Amino acid sequence: MILQALCEYYHRKKDELPAFGFEEKGIPYTIVIDSNGRFINLEHNITIEDKKKIVKVARVPKTKGRSGGKSYETANILWDHYGYITTQPKLAKPDAEPTEKDILTAKRQYESFKSLVEILSHDIPNDSGVKAVSLFLNSLEEIENLKNHDDWQECIKKNGTNLAFKLAGKSYLVCQSPQVIEWVKNQPIPASDVKHGICLITGEQTSITRLHDNISGVAQKPAPLASINDKAYNSYGKDKGFNFPVSRESSFYYTTAINHLLRKNSATKFRIGATSYMCWSEKENVLESTFTSIFTDNPDNPEKGTREIKALFNSIHNGAYIDSDGQTQFYVLGLTPNSARVVVSYWKKGTVKEFAENIAKWFDDLLIVGQDHYGYPSLKKLLRHTALQFKDDNVPPNLAPSVVRAILTNTMLPDTFLQATLRRIKAELGKVDYYRACTIKACINRKNQIQKPNQRKLTMSLNKEEKRIGYSLGRLFAVLEKLQQDSHPGINATIGDRYYSSASCTPKSVFGTLMRLSKHHLKKLKEQSWKINTEKRIGEIFSQIPEFPSHLNLENQGLFAIGYYHQKQDFYTKKTKEGEEK
Repeated sequence: MILQALCEYYHRKKDELPAFGFEEKGIPYTIVIDSNGRFINLEHNITIEDKKKIVKVARVPKTKGRSGGKSYETANILWDHYGYITTQPKLAKPDAEPTEKDILTAKRQYESFKSLVEILSHDIPNDSGVKAVSLFLNSLEEIENLKNHDDWQECIKKNGTNLAFKLAGKSYLVCQSPQVIEWVKNQPIPASDVKHGICLITGEQTSITRLHDNISGVAQKPAPLASINDKAYNSYGKDKGFNFPVSRESSFYYTTAINHLLRKNSATKFRIGATSYMCWSEKENVLESTFTSIFTDNPDNPEKGTREIKALFNSIHNGAYIDSDGQTQFYVLGLTPNSARVVVSYWKKGTVKEFAENIAKWFDDLLIVGQDHYGYPSLKKLLRHTALQFKDDNVPPNLAPSVVRAILTNTMLPDTFLQATLRRIKAELGKVDYYRACTIKACINRKNQIQKPNQRKLTMSLNKEEKRIGYSLGRLFAVLEKLQQDSHPGINATIGDRYYSSASCTPKSVFGTLMRLSKHHLKKLKEQSWKINTEKRIGEIFSQIPEFPSHLNLENQGLFAIGYYHQKQDFYTKKTKEGEEK
């Protein structure tokens, strides 16, 4: 099902994706020649964005795998690094002297590249671009002219800089001509790499490839989705990719689709932890381009992510997705790196309506006072607030995938999400900020929705009717802290800094002391109206607490944090009722 959906995506986007046998590759420099093979110019395809060098991507014939002592025998079609094109050996430093081995290797690479071009010239003699490249490679003078270009030293600074050819006056590379594309498409597979069988994706009797194409953007190095390199996994006399029969064309289609979805700056991908997620739909859909904003953010433009989430939230609640494309199929795929291949760690298929409804429920669970100021938080931002120093690398590795799964299926969030958030609050001396409050509220409401469906949900702002012990204790702690601050203006450390952890876990051991201190703080209040209002507020909350419990469980610790946050936010909310303080 996964591979079939990816192949369908390729055919939907075929006008935007590389043709069969091609891939998108960064080509930093282009050698411009005329029809007689004479060198004209060395064009660079590098732009500067935010002080970073960005290499433009071009569609070129797929990279051929090469390794071992005779890797020089394998050349790419009409593009490769400078060793294959000019006999230029790789250098450790630009001004270093190459070793004899490096010089010999570069000469062998050049001969392999030239031999491949000669084969092309023989097979497609009418292609003027291929003919010009052949003339260039056979002219040492023109190669020397290339090396004398002003940008050549910059070109060879980086080992293995890729080069491609272009005819002067043409808008496309030589390797992109219609005749070359057709030639690449019709190239036979070595007999050892193909067998006949039924393709799992198309169901047709066809040639089955032994090795699946590689996927980039998941592991450090490109790796296949399916591979077997141990005899222990062979079955019914089949080895390698023959255990999961897929045709050469289907292998190309699904890997090209994945590589496109995972491309740099793609609007259809997001990465959390070690897992790379991608999304796509059966047909063009607005959700496809805005879906990832729920989970990740743009550090270069944080406002953009906030705007996208707000637009997505409004569109869902207005019914824009459900009315127009509700029954369109939508897919989410998560891939994780392994030692030798890429692993499917998450897969969900559903309609746009189902995904939209689950996203809307997630937004509703997150709503809490402060949203007007901070906006809708992305999941990545919420996860950072569970980690030391707010670093993505410090987020527990198994937390993110389970949270993503819970969001997309509208199920209970993992207890570890709540635990990690409460742990950071205690470590940071009671810092219950907006993002942590969002997380705690969502965790508690979702858990009660399944385990205690009759339990009233936590509200967006202060709820004086909420009588659960954790919530009331959190409110009381916030009132006592405010009393201390009012009675001692400019105080350096409050009871929140000193007692939050104990008060939220073992209230009985702390609140007796805090209540005694409150009497002294009340005496120091300058305004009589402040004293009356504070006493009234303390008495109102205290009436909901039959006794201070010796211990609070995980849920009540979360309720303590929400009560504390709600009450503190309420202090800074303008009151409209007559007689109440602002």
